[in-house]
Amino acid sequence: MTDDSDDFEGFRVISGGDPVDDDVVAPGRSVFGDDDVSFEDDDAAVPHWSDPPTGAVPQIGGTADSVTFSPEPMLSEADPTDMAAWAEVSSTPQWAGEDAPQVPPRSVVVPPSDADLGDDFFGFDDGQPSARPAAAGSVPPRRQQALGAAPAGGGGRDMPVAIIVGVGLAALILVSMAVAPVAAVIVVTGLLGMASVEYFNAIRSAGYHPAVLLGLVSVVTLPLAVYWKGEAAMPLVLVLTVIFGFVWYISGVTTEAPLKGLASTMLGVVHIGLLGSYAALMLSVPTIGTGLLTAAVLVTVGYDVGALAIGSTMGKSPLSAASPNKTVEGLVGGGLVAIVVGLVIGATGQPSPFGEDILGGGVAASLLLGASAAIAAPVGDLAESLLKRDLGVKDMGTILPGHGGLLDRFDGLLFVLPVTWYVARLVGLV
Repeated sequence: MTDDSDDFEGFRVISGGDPVDDDVVAPGRSVFGDDDVSFEDDDAAVPHWSDPPTGAVPQIGGTADSVTFSPEPMLSEADPTDMAAWAEVSSTPQWAGEDAPQVPPRSVVVPPSDADLGDDFFGFDDGQPSARPAAAGSVPPRRQQALGAAPAGGGGRDMPVAIIVGVGLAALILVSMAVAPVAAVIVVTGLLGMASVEYFNAIRSAGYHPAVLLGLVSVVTLPLAVYWKGEAAMPLVLVLTVIFGFVWYISGVTTEAPLKGLASTMLGVVHIGLLGSYAALMLSVPTIGTGLLTAAVLVTVGYDVGALAIGSTMGKSPLSAASPNKTVEGLVGGGLVAIVVGLVIGATGQPSPFGEDILGGGVAASLLLGASAAIAAPVGDLAESLLKRDLGVKDMGTILPGHGGLLDRFDGLLFVLPVTWYVARLVGLV
């Protein structure tokens, strides 16, 4: 079948016109014979084909000399307002606190707040990261402190409320010891359990993935086991916690960051459960057990009151970067008050028999108790401040009005408890 049409490959041949003479067709000339446009011998005006495009538009005239480019190729001039904005940006590093240029806000990934933990508190996650992008203005107050923002409402304590709450806690412990040592052990176990909840909440809000359920069980088991079986129960519970901690992550109950998760779990168990279980160990001693625990509480309270009173009135020299509000003067004042309380305990033999006669052999034991507490209490206080500073929180919890959380109130006592036990053992009381 033949095709008689004039269409070939999309080109239409117009019949009736004069044929184009191939001899007159040359580069730069119109195939239609129009000599108005010519690029012949105009290398200065027309760039070579291999050169980058200039963006210029040829102006068509009557001769080759009339071919010009307008405008002349040139770099566009920068907007002065844009240059002024970038002039403030320095390529050199700047120390914190220096004036820095304002940059557009970026997406910030923040860990979940306490309210976001919900039913997933016990750590049965799906292995997905818990951090999520924060919308503008939605950074939790807890993380705002880590980013350098001051907590809302100021950082001061409501002292009347704090005193009332402190007296109430002391009354709870004293009444439980008066009822029976077992009642006091139950109270101690409950307080340690609530303190561990505060701890695990805080580290989960900072993005860690601890074995929460395992940690809680270990913390509440330690004082009960120690009261029942004595010091031998401590290594047993810790060994089981380590073993089941590895099983926890191997089995996939929690799959994210097992090293950090298990390490943070064991820190909570040792810091809260092990140190706190020395209170149950003292209560297990017949006759003088409640007196030993009361003595530990009294020297700790003596340090706290002395450090607060002296530090707030005379403090000028910062003590540690972990807690900028604490001062050397407060440390010295609190230590002196703790030593005086220890000497009073030794002089009176109450509430524990560290020495009935301050001029006899009891003075050394009571002095050792006060001096040891004067060292242990601030270490525990600073250790808690170090953890809170690293986590970016002001308080570990909010359960105690005027104090924060239980860990904020008992941070020094957790370190004084084992010190009191070993001082009692050293002087032959246990």
